Amino acid sequence: MSFCVDLVSEDSFYENITLGVTKLLESDPRISNVAVERRGPCDRVAISNWEQRHSTALPEDLRNFYLSTDGFLLTWHYKYSGKVNSLNELYLSPSLKDLLDFSLTRPTAGTRPILNTKSKIFELDTCRNIGKVCLVYTNGCWSVWLATRDGTWGWLADTFTQYFRMALVHLGLPTWQAAFANLPLIPWAEQLFLLLAPHLLERNEPESSVIVTADAGFNHIDPNIFKTARQHKNTVKQVNH
Repeated sequence: MSFCVDLVSEDSFYENITLGVTKLLESDPRISNVAVERRGPCDRVAISNWEQRHSTALPEDLRNFYLSTDGFLLTWHYKYSGKVNSLNELYLSPSLKDLLDFSLTRPTAGTRPILNTKSKIFELDTCRNIGKVCLVYTNGCWSVWLATRDGTWGWLADTFTQYFRMALVHLGLPTWQAAFANLPLIPWAEQLFLLLAPHLLERNEPESSVIVTADAGFNHIDPNIFKTARQHKNTVKQVNH
């Protein structure tokens, strides 16, 4: 006789996707009320409806993310929240439509996604008063970019999983996306970086800066965790021999 766990518990699921960030935050005496909002998964019909409505298929890792949890919200008091929009909030807003039209007519300068009339841009999150985090589909590929109010772009990640991991490593600090894209931080946000994670601002020492280094040395999110069914309590199945 032996036993095996049939499904991943909700506790285990959130422990896996947060990479221990909540425990790190709780260990800092200056931080309180650390909480991850637990959200139910999207059903496949809702995802299929979204894809039909927008005439595009979600990237596989983001689809699996929504099949596990409808968005992500980490909050802690100092006082800021790290966030990924829910499926219903993942849309082509009027401002992004204007940005897409503007980008198609503006000469390419510097680092920016190569857009065409078949490109699609969806709002994944906001970056305070700097701009919007965009999920960009162009030339058959998905990527994540920061689009600023003045029409400039900053590359963030090639995949949603990479972006999600970056958000965790940066503790959801305000405007961390701007810091990664080499854009200026708003002064009060820079003070939070200096207090809580000064190493993230060190550009000249790659081994101490997660935002400019390769993946080596840092925790990894296994995208397969988003494919795993989860439940509110552990379910144990008995197997007889």
